[in-house]
Amino acid sequence: MSELVVERRLLKVDRVIGEATIREAVEATIELPFKIMKVFDVITSVTDVETEVREGGVMVSGVIHKQLFVVDKGDVVRHIPEDISFSAFVDVAGTRPDMNAQVKARILTVDTEVAEDGQAVRQTVILEIFVKVSVTRQIEVVIDVKNKDIVVKKELLKVDSVVGEDTVSFTLTPTVTLPITAQKIFRVIPTVKDVTAEVREGTVIVRGVVHKQIFLVDEGDLVRHAVENVPFTRTVDIPGAMPDQKVQVDIKVTTEDFELVDPPSRKLKQTVVVEAFVKVTETLQLEVVVDVKGKGIEAAKKLLKVESVVVDVLQKETLRSTVTLPQKPVKILEILGEIVNLEAEARTDQVMIKGILHKQIFFVDEAGDLLRHFREDVPFRFVKSAKGAKPEMNVQVRARIIGDIISKLNDKKLEQTAIIEFFAKVTRPLQLEVVIDVVKVAPPVPPEPPKPPVKKYVVRKGDTMFLIAKRFSVSLEALIKANPQIKDPKRIYPGDIIFIPKEVPEPKPPESAD
Repeated sequence: MSELVVERRLLKVDRVIGEATIREAVEATIELPFKIMKVFDVITSVTDVETEVREGGVMVSGVIHKQLFVVDKGDVVRHIPEDISFSAFVDVAGTRPDMNAQVKARILTVDTEVAEDGQAVRQTVILEIFVKVSVTRQIEVVIDVKNKDIVVKKELLKVDSVVGEDTVSFTLTPTVTLPITAQKIFRVIPTVKDVTAEVREGTVIVRGVVHKQIFLVDEGDLVRHAVENVPFTRTVDIPGAMPDQKVQVDIKVTTEDFELVDPPSRKLKQTVVVEAFVKVTETLQLEVVVDVKGKGIEAAKKLLKVESVVVDVLQKETLRSTVTLPQKPVKILEILGEIVNLEAEARTDQVMIKGILHKQIFFVDEAGDLLRHFREDVPFRFVKSAKGAKPEMNVQVRARIIGDIISKLNDKKLEQTAIIEFFAKVTRPLQLEVVIDVVKVAPPVPPEPPKPPVKKYVVRKGDTMFLIAKRFSVSLEALIKANPQIKDPKRIYPGDIIFIPKEVPEPKPPESAD
């Protein structure tokens, strides 16, 4: 056989072990320092989510942060913050501690009830937790075998191969000048917006803005709202990363500490911790060898379980809405947007994406120059072209708001425009037995022919090799050859052991016909 040339490629792929969704009811009662008439609004978010992968499932813990806007007996809207810790175990069969977990926790509903004395609010929060467990595996597959004497069978594979991933943490310690003098700080709520990531050779540059909502008590004992934006840039080393590859960035931000400088004051010092998870992948479309046939070779195979990429969709949409505010505003202080209840469904050559753009509108009213809050939910549904998609396939979807939400006031009517970017990946589960190695094998060694059976004979007085051969009807030559222990065939002695071979007689030549 000519030289065997085997080409290989190392793949690092995420294999999904399983996923599950649970719903938990979290109940709490908050005691108020004053009497209220009603709850005006409740804004909830899930923060400080932590996961611990265990045998058979994932332990998820975090904090439900609530902002209660209540109307007191003086008809003034007040803000009350509250944090409630939660933990839940989500069963996912086959999970082990060395695996990865992707967790999404969201608030479905919040029900409130004011106590009869008006100094307590009972709340029931329905929390939905989604967990997806995967494991990153390295496998070296054969992509080609070159030899004129073999037949190679290939199949096209399109997968996301993991180049590398890392998590970095850093601290921001800005000092902000507040718009008014504060007696104390009620709450600082940080979020991250305008996150971008740029892949360069061997590194990823992550940029974004930590957006903070600062709730303070002014010198007139009223709750006020201020905002602060802190830009950041961080470099994350990912060996092997290249500019044409894809990057996924997940950022968590928490307020570690905050305090006024010599209160009452306009100077606020803060410590904010940012944790950024960066993962770089490349979509590989390559032919892998699934079978090799030929003389003198052997192929080792392994079952590969992956999500095969069918199509990617990246598009922007403009979402417009008009809302009538309950009071006439002097100005719009801020509009915060968040995309919730995001879902995607594969259809024939299409992807349907739906969700809700949840907005918090902070404005100053004309009547009392008070800070007001209004909430608006804008449902959306878009159908995008996705060639190759089919209803039974899986869809992974992400969405983000590009830039700020633009607004225009017209009396009590507020017109708003938001630009939303959607990224959807359509995949199908694939199980494929691939060749991981091809080697030459030595030809089988033919078994030795069985030795003809022999019998033993004890030499007696007067025996010669000639007489023994004649007695057993074998040739003298065959008898001598079967007894190499006899050094001199002309000299044998009584008591010697002679081996008598079973000689196969040669066929006699046919008689001639005369």
